Amino acid sequence: MSTPPGNITRRFAWALALSGCAALAYQVAWQRMMTQLIGSDALSMTLVVTIFLLCLGIGSEAARFLVARSRVTALKCYVIIELLVALYGIFSVPLIRTINAAVLQADSLTADFLLNLALLAFPVIGMGITTPIAVHVAKKSLSNMGRTAGTLYGWNIAGAAVGSIVTGLVLIEAVGLKGTTYFAAAANVAAGGIAACALRLVVSGPQSAPPPLLPVSKPAMAAAVLFGFGTLALQVLFFRILSNYMTLSTIVFPSLLCAYLVLMSVGQWAGGKMADRYSDRLPEVIAGLFAAGAALLLAALRFPPGLAAKVHALRFSSFNGQLVAPEHHGLIGDPSLLTVFLFSAGLMLSVAAWSGLFPVMFRLITRRIEDAGARFARLYTLYTMGNVVGAFACGAFMLSLLGTGGSAMATVGVTSVAALMVVLSSGGSRRALATIIGGGVIALAGMPLDYYKRFTFDNYRVADVFEGQTGVVTVVPTTRFYTIIDVNRTASASALKTDPGPDDQYEAWRWNHTELMALDPAFRPRNVLVIGLGHAYLIDAMLDLPFIRKITIVEISEEVVLAIKKYTTSSTRRIFSDPRVNIVISDGRRFVQSALKNGERYDLIQNKINEPWHAGGGNLFTEEFFLEEKRLLAPGGYLSTRPLTGHLNDGLKVFGNVLWGGYYHMYFKNGMAAVPDQAVITRDIAGAWASFLPGRGASSTPREPVIRAALFTSVPRELKTDANTDDRPTFEVYWLRRLLGVWASPRVNLWDLDLRQYVKAVPVVIAEADNH
Repeated sequence: MSTPPGNITRRFAWALALSGCAALAYQVAWQRMMTQLIGSDALSMTLVVTIFLLCLGIGSEAARFLVARSRVTALKCYVIIELLVALYGIFSVPLIRTINAAVLQADSLTADFLLNLALLAFPVIGMGITTPIAVHVAKKSLSNMGRTAGTLYGWNIAGAAVGSIVTGLVLIEAVGLKGTTYFAAAANVAAGGIAACALRLVVSGPQSAPPPLLPVSKPAMAAAVLFGFGTLALQVLFFRILSNYMTLSTIVFPSLLCAYLVLMSVGQWAGGKMADRYSDRLPEVIAGLFAAGAALLLAALRFPPGLAAKVHALRFSSFNGQLVAPEHHGLIGDPSLLTVFLFSAGLMLSVAAWSGLFPVMFRLITRRIEDAGARFARLYTLYTMGNVVGAFACGAFMLSLLGTGGSAMATVGVTSVAALMVVLSSGGSRRALATIIGGGVIALAGMPLDYYKRFTFDNYRVADVFEGQTGVVTVVPTTRFYTIIDVNRTASASALKTDPGPDDQYEAWRWNHTELMALDPAFRPRNVLVIGLGHAYLIDAMLDLPFIRKITIVEISEEVVLAIKKYTTSSTRRIFSDPRVNIVISDGRRFVQSALKNGERYDLIQNKINEPWHAGGGNLFTEEFFLEEKRLLAPGGYLSTRPLTGHLNDGLKVFGNVLWGGYYHMYFKNGMAAVPDQAVITRDIAGAWASFLPGRGASSTPREPVIRAALFTSVPRELKTDANTDDRPTFEVYWLRRLLGVWASPRVNLWDLDLRQYVKAVPVVIAEADNH
């Protein structure tokens, strides 16, 4: 039998750190790509996470057969696996995109899932094999087995933490998704190289047949699954909670994911040390870790949001920030990277406590040093299967049915059952039982069921909450004519409680596109697609146009629709009963891809996500998606977007022209646009052209008899921004360029710029006869 020297564990720690870094770089890059292929709604994201966890579990189970071999053979397998994963990673992005485009013809999430499961199974199963092999090769004696497993798994997770934040903040922005996979492949090669160098340290003698594995008790196996459930359910819960503190800024997710993984790493290390030090009292250690985690979770949900504001962790977007007092305007906008990491780590301390359960369980079920590799593989498999169920159940069902507070209670309950099973089956003391029961009861009794109504600050008050798969929708009253509808406390929509007044600049004609129809009298849209419900006022205004036959609204969040419908008390409410309006709950990108496959065409596509720089929004404004929207337009049709410099740059590359009428929209034509010598108001648009409020007819106050229009066929130098593509989503990821001072913001509205040299004053004339 081979006997590894003392530094074999240290070498494998570095190899596993590099392997973990590569794994998270792949996961973040592939997950971003998957949101472009199958959508970024909650169900799609859950399916992507499920693919990873399922394949990791399969890989760990497969590792049981490899660890039955000699250490030298297992180590050679480790090197080969790292190199094969690297090879796949290099070609992964174009391979996955090409096969998805060629194979998937129908709009089916099941088909999406099965195809991408097949595509990702090979590399992710390989990733699941590596850690059990490392434990098998590095094992020394039973007395330090918990520390060895905790150290190796902890370093693997620490590497993953580095990979998550470097990928999310630097790599995707600097080198794109393909470049990120090249970086990950290099890390795989380096990990394989370290393992190959360790071959000379592993002296192999004659290999005797391993003794039969001692059986693992069924309570211990069931507890491992339930502990895995609790760990991933905790992640889903905290990601939702923390996004409501720091909004959907794109620096938040990689930073809090890094914090989560760092806490997991610390928990693995600490749990391993405790497992070896208190090897004769392991049930008591499990009871203590459970109770500590439950208490810390309760403290996190009871933490006053007002205190978070003192450390600048309670953030607001530009829209809902109007309710913050002037002295607190520093809370508007993105938080700092350090704030996100430290606040997230502080709030998620329960993750460290419950992560420590893994090495303790490993020590508990490993009675002989010969069984260490196989035991680790089996435990890792069981944990991962629990992870799969926890992520899917919490993300798809628990949060919708129970809310955040109820889901936290359910997570504590499930994890307490696991702890009780271990203690009872292993002869634990009454004190351990009392610790679990007492800690669980206190946590369950203290959990707030109305959690998000506690988010009050200055004039920001949450009146109602709609919680579902896509996030937390909060209803925030204002003193103006609308009620703010936030998604994860990021302003997403609004509900009009009264009609806007003369000073609100909300005249219906600013929204109903009649300036475009006056500039292009041949354009009379009948079939309209609107991506994002928004404040519903635009749809309401367009219903005044007599030629409109159908308006399809695609909204990713059913909770947003329910909130707007409940709190819209103005005349805009008519959109929910008008037979021409059809609301579809779907990801906008997936809907467009499905409509293309079905051969549908639209005369007008309205894609006006207000703040596309928040997580996921940029997918709707890449050059590739502009092209898909162009293909969906009928000849002579228009795509309308918010007039931002970023959209101007990316849309022009696809359409070749863009027309701006001076108001809230700019228009990309599927054909050649032009600025005419006069704008013609025909009878079919006359009422809407002069309408102050939707459904009320023409206003007595005449509009200005001129349209100030600008036509761009190329991007002026002073308006240039970085291209936003599927491979480099620069609209969302900008931290590095902003840090280096080379970021040209794509968020600038055209009306905030001096564009007089590009603007032509077009006189408005009233047609004597109506040709439409």
